[in-house]
Amino acid sequence: MEKLMRRIFLIDGEETDCWLGHDGSRFVLNTPTGAVACQLDPTGLPGGYKLRAKSVVRELRLAVGPEATFVHMDGRTYEVGRIDPAERLAGSDGGASDDRLVAPMPGVVVSVAVKPGDAVEEGQPLLVIESMKLETTLTAPRDGVVAEMPFAEGDSFGLKDILAQLAPEEE
Repeated sequence: MEKLMRRIFLIDGEETDCWLGHDGSRFVLNTPTGAVACQLDPTGLPGGYKLRAKSVVRELRLAVGPEATFVHMDGRTYEVGRIDPAERLAGSDGGASDDRLVAPMPGVVVSVAVKPGDAVEEGQPLLVIESMKLETTLTAPRDGVVAEMPFAEGDSFGLKDILAQLAPEEE
């Protein structure tokens, strides 16, 4: 099996090192916990696919942006970010980015759940956005205090705009 490309993915805040290969008849996703044969077939809906892995078939919707892919499956949305291994080795992964939620693609704010000064816990919903007809709930990356919420319900935002900012952690 030929190794196509090693990637580091950030799935719901957890890093996963994996690569995709092909065994001549199907794709194989290789992860630290093992290899899984998989197939992704379009359903005809915008961003709609059927994922086949082992004996499981799941319908999902994908919204792909330059910094992340959003996967909506089983009533939940997962943000899958990409980390460039070369940038990681060069040490360009800064800790301050953990304080910001950056827009992976342009969209519209559907709702805002917090305001500046609010204390939040890791995983707490901060706002809901819509991009490519897919709603995604963005959550707090860590415990902290909201410093900025620059967009209100109904506001449009652009690629890489800061959607929420936590106050820096005190050392």
